[in-house]
Amino acid sequence: MIRGLYTAGAGMMLQMARQDVVANNLANVNTSGFKKNTAVAKAFPDMLISRLGECKEDLQKQLKVQPPVVIGRLGTGASISGIYTDFDNNNLKKTDSPCDLAITGAGYFVVQTPEGQRFTRCGEFKINSEGILTTNSGYPVLDSNDSPITIEGEFLIDEQGNISIDGENIARLKIVNFNDLQILERLGDNLLNSPEEPMVVERPEILQGYIEQSNVNAVKEMVTLISVVRAYESLQKMVQAEDETIGQAIEKVGSIN
Repeated sequence: MIRGLYTAGAGMMLQMARQDVVANNLANVNTSGFKKNTAVAKAFPDMLISRLGECKEDLQKQLKVQPPVVIGRLGTGASISGIYTDFDNNNLKKTDSPCDLAITGAGYFVVQTPEGQRFTRCGEFKINSEGILTTNSGYPVLDSNDSPITIEGEFLIDEQGNISIDGENIARLKIVNFNDLQILERLGDNLLNSPEEPMVVERPEILQGYIEQSNVNAVKEMVTLISVVRAYESLQKMVQAEDETIGQAIEKVGSIN
């Protein structure tokens, strides 16, 4: 009975973790460049169960009885194996704003923050009062020389990230990528960090006047959320049933003289 209580409780904790992931996805359905997360579950090790009352091996020979008969396997619960990010490229939205950029291939923009360089797929940029290209949070976007980009007047950005004014190149966007994208750490302001040293993308694919939309499908996430809630409710009923069974067992055992 206690094992059943723990198994159901572990399942409830798993569904709570899945709910947090789905809720975060839904909260970022309109966040440019956002990549959805998926919680992957794993089962605890199964246990072999055999018929009760069988003798131990040393007594089997003395009493000439048959060895225990395995009658099945018993699951002992589940937990989160890991939370993985879906890095599929998303649909592009045309904005016609020269400051909006979208990376159609692999790579990330590099921005400078007080804590160091950070990375993002969100290309909703603007030019501040000092003429520096920045994110919406005010962090400067860096060029291939790790310097902020200063722009005056009308400008064009080609597919390789070269920034030109009146036909003259003034800078090139720094686009980087990583060997293992799953180790990227999500930060606030739609930024990412990685313990791994980034690699410069020599031939990026950039579109000016577009932004990359979130790859979260709101309808699918709502269906997943409903499934999670129903599973949690079922497990909650199992916990209540186990609790009632244990209570009855204690009362009956305690009533025996």
